Amino acid sequence: MPCRDGSREGVAAVSVRPPVNWAGKLQPALLAMAALVVAGSIGFHLLFGSPLGLGVYQTLVTISTLGDTRLVPQTGAQYAFVAAMSVLGYATWGLSIAVVTGLLVSVDIQSRWGGPTVIDRVRMLRGHTLVVGGGRVGHNVAEELHRRGRDVVVLEKSPEQARRLADAGLLVLVRDALEEGALAEAGLERAGGVVLALPDDAQNLYALLAIRDLAPDVHVVARAETGRAERHLRALGVQRVVMPTAIGGKRLARLLLRPLYSEFLDTVIDEAGFEIREHAVGPSDSLGGVPVRDIRNHLGEAVTLLAIHRAGRFLPMPPAETAIQAGDSLLLVFVREDEPAAEAEEPQ
Repeated sequence: MPCRDGSREGVAAVSVRPPVNWAGKLQPALLAMAALVVAGSIGFHLLFGSPLGLGVYQTLVTISTLGDTRLVPQTGAQYAFVAAMSVLGYATWGLSIAVVTGLLVSVDIQSRWGGPTVIDRVRMLRGHTLVVGGGRVGHNVAEELHRRGRDVVVLEKSPEQARRLADAGLLVLVRDALEEGALAEAGLERAGGVVLALPDDAQNLYALLAIRDLAPDVHVVARAETGRAERHLRALGVQRVVMPTAIGGKRLARLLLRPLYSEFLDTVIDEAGFEIREHAVGPSDSLGGVPVRDIRNHLGEAVTLLAIHRAGRFLPMPPAETAIQAGDSLLLVFVREDEPAAEAEEPQ
């Protein structure tokens, strides 16, 4: 399977810091230079009688150390003023050079360590899954999607957590999802789906509002900690909401009450090479109109149909004469070796 950088081997994802804020970094030096020019122009006007326009010129040649042979101080105040302007000019130029050098070094470090490379790789993605929040839930979601061959971009503001995600082979941007521009930088408008996995319900709601503003139709699933947050998320158009604590509690209860059922799901379905997969039947899908008895002629002999999801209802183990319709979603069990055959029939 091709990796995100186009190779056939595993991908070594690298976290990336936000783009360098050139305007913000240069602002102090520019303000200092402008203040020095204004003060110098006024000083030359008051002490030397120079027009303000000529004062600007005299200030620039003084602080640039070029000098002007026509400018000869006559009094002690003039000497002191020219000397002060020269010293302040040296200091301002030193500050400006230090700021510019620091910015260039920062850009060089980001380039060497893969920052822009990650941004470029994100820009190349289409139909990827954006995971907002790389904590315990988000990390597990991203790893599972990555394991199943999906392109994943994780937005995580913690550098330490982002490094752990990167070490796991995931593509991660060190950005706060609630910051302006973070979702767009992660390719939200090109994403095939979004997982809201932030640990705080309010943050997930804020992130959802920002997502709907940029990509109103993108498929979103979210985590929630409370039933109230679940209702709010669904009211805002989230297709699926998962409550990890509730699921964990039910899982523990099933392990106690039905241990063989839980062991079957954990071992036979997953570890023994079986997988449950969804197949959405599109208008031009070759499965449209096909009776259930003939489904293996299209998807392979090892595929078993568990249920059909139609018009909001599940039809478990449908009769052999049931015809598959466009708009159905099929729940299939197949052996992983037969996965390419199933993918060949999946609509794009």
